[in-house]
Amino acid sequence: MNKLVFILFLLVTALTTAQTGKVNGTIIDKDATTENEPVAFASVVLKGTNYGAQSDFDGNFSISAPAGTYTLVVSFVGMKTVEIPEVVVRNGFTTTVNVEMSAEAASLEAVSIVVAKSREGTDVLLEEKKNAVTIKQSIGAEELSQKGVSDAEGAVTKVSGISKQAGVKNVFVRGLGDRYNSTTLNGLPLPSEDPEYKNISLDFFGSDLIETVDINKVFNAELTGDNAGANINIDLKGLTGRQALEVGVSTGANLQTLGEDFKSIDGPGYFGFTSPDLPTDNLRQYTFDNTINGEDQNGLVNLGFSLNGGKRIDIGDNYLNIYGLLTFDNGYRFVEGTVRNTTSAGTLYLDQDFVSYEYETSQIAQIDLDYRFNRNNIEFLSMYIHKNSQDFQEFQGIDNPEQTGDQVFVRRQQTNNNNLFVNQLLSEINLSDKLVLNVKGSFNAIRGSEPDRRSFEYLFRDGFYSPNLDSGGNNQRYFSEVQENDYNGIASLKYNFASDDSDRLNYITLGGEYRLTHHIFKATTFNHTFDQRVEVDINNPDGIYNQASLDAGNFRLETGRGSILNPNAFVPFYYIGDKYVAAGQATYVKNLTDNLLVTAGARFENVRQEVEYNTNIANSVSGGPAEIDENLFLPSVGFKYNVNEDNIIRLAGSKTYILPRFKEIAPFRYDNPGGTSTQGNPDLEISEVINLDLSYEFYPNKGEIFSITGFYKNINDPIARTEIPSAGNTLTYLNVGGTATVIGAELEIRKTLFENELTSLEGSDKDRSNSLAVGFNASYIYSKQDLENPLAQFTDDSTQLQGAAPFLTNFDVNYNTFLGNNNVNTALVFNYFTERVYSVGTRGFANIKEIGVPTLDFVGSIGVGDNGKLSLKAKNLLNPEYRLERDGDSNNTVLSEYKRGLDISLGYSYKF
Repeated sequence: MNKLVFILFLLVTALTTAQTGKVNGTIIDKDATTENEPVAFASVVLKGTNYGAQSDFDGNFSISAPAGTYTLVVSFVGMKTVEIPEVVVRNGFTTTVNVEMSAEAASLEAVSIVVAKSREGTDVLLEEKKNAVTIKQSIGAEELSQKGVSDAEGAVTKVSGISKQAGVKNVFVRGLGDRYNSTTLNGLPLPSEDPEYKNISLDFFGSDLIETVDINKVFNAELTGDNAGANINIDLKGLTGRQALEVGVSTGANLQTLGEDFKSIDGPGYFGFTSPDLPTDNLRQYTFDNTINGEDQNGLVNLGFSLNGGKRIDIGDNYLNIYGLLTFDNGYRFVEGTVRNTTSAGTLYLDQDFVSYEYETSQIAQIDLDYRFNRNNIEFLSMYIHKNSQDFQEFQGIDNPEQTGDQVFVRRQQTNNNNLFVNQLLSEINLSDKLVLNVKGSFNAIRGSEPDRRSFEYLFRDGFYSPNLDSGGNNQRYFSEVQENDYNGIASLKYNFASDDSDRLNYITLGGEYRLTHHIFKATTFNHTFDQRVEVDINNPDGIYNQASLDAGNFRLETGRGSILNPNAFVPFYYIGDKYVAAGQATYVKNLTDNLLVTAGARFENVRQEVEYNTNIANSVSGGPAEIDENLFLPSVGFKYNVNEDNIIRLAGSKTYILPRFKEIAPFRYDNPGGTSTQGNPDLEISEVINLDLSYEFYPNKGEIFSITGFYKNINDPIARTEIPSAGNTLTYLNVGGTATVIGAELEIRKTLFENELTSLEGSDKDRSNSLAVGFNASYIYSKQDLENPLAQFTDDSTQLQGAAPFLTNFDVNYNTFLGNNNVNTALVFNYFTERVYSVGTRGFANIKEIGVPTLDFVGSIGVGDNGKLSLKAKNLLNPEYRLERDGDSNNTVLSEYKRGLDISLGYSYKF
């Protein structure tokens, strides 16, 4: 295996994303009687290369080429050839060259060159950060490609102060988890596909979709007030030239998975589409569609496909950009490891080995229509994302402290099927030179389900296996659905007070927002209750779970509401949530001097949230719905001082809040793997947050930065998920009392170590160079959370925040060069976080800690021909062990340990 990894590593170093840019322009006949008469079918080439194009009927042309400096040659029969030297093609930029031709000798005065910035480039985003009014970090498509990032979740974890916790969806920002963050798409809110989480899973958004991911860690009045960690905004790609078409394919495998006898779940299939409908409405009939045995599967190769492109349609002096995208991805992973648990005294009572067979697949379809007229634009975006994950797990060992010697075998098959529908209408209207109106609206819909989760537990005693008689819930099939409709409207009016010849900013923005969210969750559980032991073949459990066995009385089929005698047996457990947020905001930005900029903002929000429920715990008919109704005033202020052109100091302060989620206040008990469950608490209240940030930024050269940021957060009466070891090992949500404090510092460095000009190829005027650049960011976080709620009976008086690693670091080194005319890019990307709290201990239980792990990825690509690109990724090269431990007086107890394996993928794309 080590030799294989070494060979693959060497192969990767020979490969990696061609650094490309575009040259666009229009060719006109300056001698024609009609003004701006286009020259159609003119030849346009980059001298000494094979890169070229022909102008269309409107005289327009577009050329994609590797970064470099060229001479542009324009020729047409009967007209004087025009050569324009020093045309610079830069990665992530579009250079516009407009050319006038005539029968006379052309001069350079007939040529205008304009560089239009694309937000995909790293240099562009650094320039944007430098000029920004507030503190903001962004990562663009260029950097995603260089670092081998496959989705938005991977993108944000490359930013200082942001990390991912094993087993937890979404990310932690400055030690603050999902509840403290917000997610938007093109500036508009998104719903979550999972009731357990506030934010949509960021891995929904693959890198094929993304132009940039913007991380706003500093609140301002234009952002939602339900935020304390960061607002993560995803900007989608669109058409940048006159036309584009790109096709990409990829394949790969997880080396730990190859060669395994892979077990898959019966039902969802290769593409993962499945129905949430119940298979029966009669507890005397066992008519479930899917088997319990599962299916054997071979050929565990990951595949990917993408197709994107578009075209510009001229409509008079205006135009319409049409852009579309289709993608398919899947992946297999085999994991094996150990799970354990202890009593509060440290006695081991659960000790099991496990295997997990994981399969994921996703499909995306997007269409974008962007109409530009005068200086205005109206854009319509419609997108569908389907994501399906399947996990077939088996556990074997002990889980019975009272009857030592019994072996337990658990087989669990879980499918999560999610469908996201996004429709957005975006507009920017210049009412005058001073007044700009922005109006945005969206309708989003989530349709998610967990169809036929199969969880069955067997005890080995007296020489044979039998279903566990302890509870019907030990042998169950579970069906749940999530339906959420989300409506959003945002309007803002910006008035510029500054004079046309002034470089000083002086403007005000007034805006209003409205959000309506309607959420429905329902679940039905089918318990299999045995009154006496029945022998079962664990390799063929369908031999006992069938109609004949039900008729024979081996087991009874019951729902969570009871047996066949209950007329409401098929009424699902449910909760229905409605949230209304109406907000108004005002922001004033003014340069008090040439160097000092002040931003003052105020946001008012009326928040109303109501949850009705009828669950396995309680019914709101008798107790009333869980309600929150608050009016919140949220001020913010910021200062930016330019010491000189390259040195900037920023200071910002704000007040925000944290709103409990629907599921957290709905008293519904959800059974988790491993015998634990979670249930909501209808008495939760809003937490208020004070935020302060101070940063220094230095921009020594183009594409380089040195910055250091200090931050402070104070959270009053924070909400925490706490472990209460009751009879059911229940996790619940509590306002833990007191305050939580977060203090930290972040460091970011980007530096080009060298950039050397290479010898030009014979017959080529193109400049070539090689360069070596490094990026480094690190953060230190001190966090303390008071634990004062007597209901939880916390073991300690205070603790670190869950998920807040004291130290985080990311490091990458990127080498760029040429092989012939082909640009080669290689990068090593390293990440490490230190030990952090996974869950807070109660009733004598110590905290559970996640042990820090290092990760190392290698990414490479090379241009193939004029328009092709071959890429190779080797991810998780160190293959560290992921481990959870419970603190102990002398030795920690390892509760979970496993490895994820090395992932290798090879891809090819071609731009037409």
